[in-house]
Amino acid sequence: MTGLGHAIRTFFVPHIPEAIRDEFTVMAATQMQRHARLLFLALMLTTPTALLAMAPKADWWVARATPIAMALFCLAGFLNLSRDLRLATSVRRARRFVRESTIGSCAIAVMCSAWCVYSWLGAPPHERVYYPIIIALGAFSTAYCLSAARGAAVANLVINLVPMQVLLFTSGNRMDLAVGVSLAVAALFQLHMIDTYQARIVDLLKVQRHSRELALTDPLTGLLNRRALLDNALALADQAPLRLMLLDIDHFKAINDSHGHDMGDAVLIRIAALLAERAEIRASVARIGGEEFAILGTADELPEALALALLTDIRTAVMPHGAQVTVSIGVAEARITDEPAWRELFNRADRALYCAKQSGRNQFALARPAIDSEARAAA
Repeated sequence: MTGLGHAIRTFFVPHIPEAIRDEFTVMAATQMQRHARLLFLALMLTTPTALLAMAPKADWWVARATPIAMALFCLAGFLNLSRDLRLATSVRRARRFVRESTIGSCAIAVMCSAWCVYSWLGAPPHERVYYPIIIALGAFSTAYCLSAARGAAVANLVINLVPMQVLLFTSGNRMDLAVGVSLAVAALFQLHMIDTYQARIVDLLKVQRHSRELALTDPLTGLLNRRALLDNALALADQAPLRLMLLDIDHFKAINDSHGHDMGDAVLIRIAALLAERAEIRASVARIGGEEFAILGTADELPEALALALLTDIRTAVMPHGAQVTVSIGVAEARITDEPAWRELFNRADRALYCAKQSGRNQFALARPAIDSEARAAA
């Protein structure tokens, strides 16, 4: 694709970062619904002026049928958009709404543009200048309402203004030429505002996403935090029973006391990297406070062999302070239905972790439904 072709395509269909693409679609749809409802009402109320402004010798479909059809179309659109479309709850529904709104707005633009062109051709010369003003006001209002969907906004401007611009520039009248130039400048300014508006939405969504990530991420290790782990557990509530592994670094206070807190942080970062590497993306890995970590997933994702592998990985890994580090692990499994069920699972895993600590550390304990405090397996 040539540079010009790429620039044109990018302007009509701008690149939205994949991380915020769904959020952008939902925001665009909700804003379009709110603005388009008022736009439909305004266009419907202005259709009587179209009947008054018809050219004396206009055909019946220009003088009567087109304004009436547009009024009915706007009424139907207003009633439809007055309902709760639940666009904020479904990306697929929001995407379909944007697509249908683009098609519908372009259909209205075609009707308005055709009405203006035929009215211009049939009107006395001294009345022609009013039609570009009528079409421009409608085009700019529609483009503003569709600003979140740049392709729809630009398409409406083109459909509404280009035919009238051609008539203005080819009429041979100097005042028509002046009006055409003014409309062209206003259209370019409108395009710039659409581009700026959409860029601000993208920036806002990026900031919001970054804020959410900060709220759900441990700043030292980059892992999830305790709140994010809970959210993930509740999101997986309808799936298979979940398994939770709680890991605690053995004698971590001694590392801080002997080597300083900066070295202790370096050890935490090293162990976080080992956990993330072993669990990969199949499970949620979190730092839930101090020297304690958690891994959440299904039983298939977190087999008991993984606990053994983690014990070995951490015990044999080269640590920043040059000494060996070991961990204790508590494992529990349950089906999560709500937050109390999650707390119960967490407490069971914590009790299993306590058993591993009491049994000598550097091992894991497996919680059983009925005998949490007694059943444990040593590495």
